[in-house]
Amino acid sequence: MNSQTALLTGEAALLTCRLRAFGLRHHQKVAVLRSAQITSHPTRSRRSFSQIAAAAATEQSTAASSNGAGAEVPVCLVTGGSRGIGKATALALGATGAKVAVNYVASAAGAEEVVKAIEASGGQATAFQADISDPAAVSKLMSDVVAQYGTLDVLVNNAGITKDTLMARMKPDQWQTVIDTNLSAVFYSIQAAVKVMAKKRRGRIINLSSVVGIAGNPGQTNYAAAKASVLGLTKAVAREMASRNITVNAVAPGFIASDMTEKIDKKYEEAILASIPLGRYGQPEEVAGLIRFLALDPAAAYMTGQVLQVNGGMLMS
Repeated sequence: MNSQTALLTGEAALLTCRLRAFGLRHHQKVAVLRSAQITSHPTRSRRSFSQIAAAAATEQSTAASSNGAGAEVPVCLVTGGSRGIGKATALALGATGAKVAVNYVASAAGAEEVVKAIEASGGQATAFQADISDPAAVSKLMSDVVAQYGTLDVLVNNAGITKDTLMARMKPDQWQTVIDTNLSAVFYSIQAAVKVMAKKRRGRIINLSSVVGIAGNPGQTNYAAAKASVLGLTKAVAREMASRNITVNAVAPGFIASDMTEKIDKKYEEAILASIPLGRYGQPEEVAGLIRFLALDPAAAYMTGQVLQVNGGMLMS
């Protein structure tokens, strides 16, 4: 094999790897490579990767149309979707026309309110009750979502709780409950979701961490430990699932306006706001906009294993 032939053969292998990002099957990849004239023959013309991408998109579109899936609507599951960032995220996804599974534990009225709002905006939604700190409940939740909508394309691990106190005073149940809900539940949900996503070689997972998981915070040892661990979990799973075209990213919000921030003593609130360069709390919708981008935007297809912060500048890294 001469050097030019070897170069062309290597290029074909590289482009084959790149084409995985388009979710094409083997015969579709072959068709794209043939149309691009990438072979081991040294005298045939070659085209740029942008042209390869265009050919792949055409092949994917043709395949989708032939399967009657040209108008496929993404199915999204948002855990803890009845309030706060979870509610804003469910509404943002629903406003795009996506089908949204709104998970809740106890606030059925809140979840149904979100469902009605999504339906009013033209989307489809269903509320699903499940305690995601229980692996059996997570398994059933995933089965119920697939039974309702046929598949799962996006998982947003948003559900979380706090049980704050100084580390020296923290009871075992305060530690374990926060770890179970904020960390173990994320693992259980991802494990169940990828069983569905891997079969179709497509999916996006977004995990909610926190600025506290990066910088720490007094009185939140349990919360900080869980949210920091979510970052490591995100990166490890991103590496494991990349070959299946499943992206996994984390969003780390700072102080976001919520029921919790409303309860902060005013004397402490001044110090908190002073530590934020933008001088205000973030809004749930500002976090939800980033999640929507990671979940549905084609431009996010090449992002995985990343941690994106939404904190008004209070922590820059």
